[in-house]
Amino acid sequence: MTNDKVFKLLGLFFVALLLFNFPILSLFSEGRPMGGATVIFTYIFLTWGAIILFTALIVESNQNNKPR
Repeated sequence: MTNDKVFKLLGLFFVALLLFNFPILSLFSEGRPMGGATVIFTYIFLTWGAIILFTALIVESNQNNKPR
């Protein structure tokens, strides 16, 4: 794995730490339902999915251009 990918993954890790930390989660802790689920559940699910998507994009980037 190249240094560029390592730095991107570390950056994504720290962004995820911020997004799942108390000050940000407390913004969504209201009990209002949104689409059948509470706002905090929807936020956690969508953020988790986005982090998985970005991780896959970082890891899989430029793998098709490698010589075999």
